[in-house]
Amino acid sequence: MFGSRPQPFRLHRLDRLPALVLLLLVLGCGAGSKEKDPAAASRVAAVKASPEAAGVSTGKWTDVSFPAASAPTMELPPVVPARANGSLPAFPRDRWVWLNVWATWCGPCVKEMPMMEEWRARLQGEGVPVDLWYLSVDEQEVVLGNFLRQRSGLAPGVSLRLKTYDTLFPWLERYQIDPQLGIPIHMLIAPGGKVRYVHVSQLRDTDYRIIKELLQ
Repeated sequence: MFGSRPQPFRLHRLDRLPALVLLLLVLGCGAGSKEKDPAAASRVAAVKASPEAAGVSTGKWTDVSFPAASAPTMELPPVVPARANGSLPAFPRDRWVWLNVWATWCGPCVKEMPMMEEWRARLQGEGVPVDLWYLSVDEQEVVLGNFLRQRSGLAPGVSLRLKTYDTLFPWLERYQIDPQLGIPIHMLIAPGGKVRYVHVSQLRDTDYRIIKELLQ
């Protein structure tokens, strides 16, 4: 219905890639390619959509979904504040939480952030309270800190960074997210702390009504 989905940016250990390969990856990410992902159809077909997400739109949007009765509880990996003056608040249990997994070197991740903040405010105004949390997978604290300091409007509010990169893949696999699918990753966590829906890819303008439907 919505056409091909933008490809997510693959997760790699950047310090282990040859310089030429790294350059090509960064250029590809920043371009926000919308070419069809050969594995996209098989990924969607393999998802066991819950009865609540049985509609065509939401079913195609979610890469992973869990029924309310058996949804896993969100447990963050070891994290630290992304900003020097940041804090580590308790995870909300009384409302939906939209957790965005991103990185400074992922162009599509950075590009969609202002739209996400607009959507959060719009949802709140329409009676759908949701908190927006950011989790960076950047390995270097200094790089992330400088990036956010120069762009104060990005990743506002609760903004976190992985304490140890090696914990990322096991954490994603706990929620049946294939680490090779890349980022950005959008996780919708229901009141009570249960992970219900996961979307792996850059957001489209048409995704707002799907997210609103899932949060109700």
